[in-house]
Amino acid sequence: MRTSSCCFCIRWDNRSLVWLAIILPATLLLPFLSHVHSEKIKSNRLNIPERPHLVTDALEKGKPIYYFGLGSNMSRKKIENRGINGTKIEIKTMEAAFVSNYRLAFNLRGFPPIEPGMGSLEPVDSCAKALLPYEADECHGALIQLTPENYEKVMRSEGVGNGQSDQGYEEIVVDAYPYEQSQNPVKAVALRARDHVRLNYDPCPSARYMSILREGAEELGLRQSYQEFLKRHPVEILARWQRKQAIFNIFLMFSLSSLLKWRGLSQLQNRILFLFYTPDSSRKLKKTLSVAIITLILLPGSLIGFMLYQILELFGKTPKSAKRIFDMLDKDSL
Repeated sequence: MRTSSCCFCIRWDNRSLVWLAIILPATLLLPFLSHVHSEKIKSNRLNIPERPHLVTDALEKGKPIYYFGLGSNMSRKKIENRGINGTKIEIKTMEAAFVSNYRLAFNLRGFPPIEPGMGSLEPVDSCAKALLPYEADECHGALIQLTPENYEKVMRSEGVGNGQSDQGYEEIVVDAYPYEQSQNPVKAVALRARDHVRLNYDPCPSARYMSILREGAEELGLRQSYQEFLKRHPVEILARWQRKQAIFNIFLMFSLSSLLKWRGLSQLQNRILFLFYTPDSSRKLKKTLSVAIITLILLPGSLIGFMLYQILELFGKTPKSAKRIFDMLDKDSL
């Protein structure tokens, strides 16, 4: 008996099927490839930032350099242990100081939702919007005197001065006023987010990051009004499952970037995340939608990252650097 043709047989002469099978996927893929190409071009066009004369002169002549730390580097313990490959950073002097006409910003593009923004020194007259402005047009922090060698160790830990065109920070020279000698400013070097990673608003810093700033401010003895400002500043608080999801996604993105020698995928994902990220917790509906969408975006990467991590753990091949990052990020202190 002759069997009839299956009704599910695909007829490739059907134009609608050709559209669905070839043209539609190609249409969806083209914007992605275009974005990747534009990001590569943009990355190639970035110039290596020119270092200030104050820095090059001190490095050449072996003179001490003053560095103004405003984020986690306000903590002596943090900065002393920031040397790459476990090397110690030796501090000559460290004291409380402030810089006028600049503010503490968190507009260095980070990794939402776990570390949305990192500390940066921002001019008060810039277009970047602060989540919570301080009562005065000034930024308080640590004025740290370092030898050229130790200064370079700090800069390398921040990704500065390594000859890479896509470094996130640039060195700027500011007048820092020590608390004990507020009439005599000191020329110091601070770090500002560069254009390609600088947001035009401040995301919420993580609770983990802000706790380091608060501890450093208390340790330095910064003005009480500034310490109160840090305590009032909004922070990004995540449930444990959200932190785990973000960490495993970051693990995958870093692994791919290391393997491919290219950070285009992680940069693309980062830009998509910031399209839906909102720092405003007071608008509950908007924040809930933001969390839901970001969770969906991170889901594939976090699942693959989790499986990759478990396989590496099983064979004892997990990089020590990955474990350190896990331990660091898996905290949400207040």
